[in-house]
Amino acid sequence: MYRFDVVIVGGGTAGLYAAYNLAKFGFSVCVVEQKSVDSLYKITGDAIGKHHIDRHGIDISGIVENFYKGALVYSPDEDVRLKVPGEGYALDISGWLKRLASMALSRGVTILDKTTFTKPIVDGKYVVGVRCRRDGDVEIYSKVVIDASGATAVVRTRLPWNIPFTEPLKYEDVSYAYREVVELDSEPEEREYIRIYLNQNIAPGGYWWFFPKKGSVVNVGLGIWGKYVKELKYSPLEFYKDKLLKVRRELQNRKIINSGGGIVPTRRPLETLAWYGIVAIGDAGVTVNPVHGGGLGPALLSAKLASETIAEAWERGSMSLENLWNYNIKYIEEYGKKQAKLDIFRLALQHMNNEEIERGLKAGLVDESEVLSISSEARTSSIFDKLKKLLKLRKVPFSLARKLILSFTYMKKIEKLYDNYPRDPKDLDLWIEKLRKLYSDYLKTLKKI
Repeated sequence: MYRFDVVIVGGGTAGLYAAYNLAKFGFSVCVVEQKSVDSLYKITGDAIGKHHIDRHGIDISGIVENFYKGALVYSPDEDVRLKVPGEGYALDISGWLKRLASMALSRGVTILDKTTFTKPIVDGKYVVGVRCRRDGDVEIYSKVVIDASGATAVVRTRLPWNIPFTEPLKYEDVSYAYREVVELDSEPEEREYIRIYLNQNIAPGGYWWFFPKKGSVVNVGLGIWGKYVKELKYSPLEFYKDKLLKVRRELQNRKIINSGGGIVPTRRPLETLAWYGIVAIGDAGVTVNPVHGGGLGPALLSAKLASETIAEAWERGSMSLENLWNYNIKYIEEYGKKQAKLDIFRLALQHMNNEEIERGLKAGLVDESEVLSISSEARTSSIFDKLKKLLKLRKVPFSLARKLILSFTYMKKIEKLYDNYPRDPKDLDLWIEKLRKLYSDYLKTLKKI
């Protein structure tokens, strides 16, 4: 049996960064991780925006495999190409996780690697620790538990089903991804840009990507909306082999270095990121950008905000929901409200076909700066004005215009609702009722267009 101030389940980006921050505050911290510390790895696109690194001041020397100036976004027929600005890095993801682990260890964090979480320890309504398996059964007691276990969220989903914190993800809330890190015959052109390809035939409800790393090595893969995976009964790997590889000659003679797939939660954040004695961060808290699927930056942010809130709750004397509630407020103000707006826009994109996307881009509906403002900041005002003009000139399909106008309307509604996120957990149920009705109304109308 162990006792710590904080126990964190999951040694990924969010969990390790939270451990580092909490240890800096003076807490005794334990991280429970299935893998060995020496073999930490995660299936990702391996890319992160420069602004995230700058904000958190993390040393990435020696683990950067490429520097990006921005992204090239292609229409379905690839007749339109937008060069979107935005600096970022291609990371050696294994080196990145080892760097975060080293930072945590240097602050005195205990990492129990090769340890499997089995279930939470609950006392009344409080989570007071976790049970694990590590050469036998292990109990770890703590003042607060952090679920950083990724999209599966194994801690919070094993709590009583009738509380908002255990909210399950539906097929419509996730994307299924498959990707390979491969070596090509030669270095790709314009390797200082990541490439995003919008094509509903290859990646229904998502996109496929081509991210140059060092030399002739690239990270290439695709993400498919979970709704289509369920309906079509066709996996991302099958789409990758049967659709993508057959049309991209540059991938035919690739040498596979690493491959794998996973689930990416691409929707608004959890209705509450905190409960009694527990918080969720990173993918376990559903903090991924719903439009482009970037998760490393939001993982760092959620870890930082959760750590700050736990320190404040400690000063107040308990890890009650009331004392942890400020984590919700901080996250929504910093990113959650924008994430919810992007979720509305994401659903509109997933209901578009290739013709609508192609004609919209050919008509100049968005330019490079507008793509960035939508995907990162959820700003749509300039596009709305342009859309009305193009519709009068009949340069965009009427169905596309209706979907976009509907999404812009509901983005404003969701923003207003999140502006009024309850300051007291007692008001959460009523707020959730309004949120779910808003989504229900939106989707009913969207499906009719």
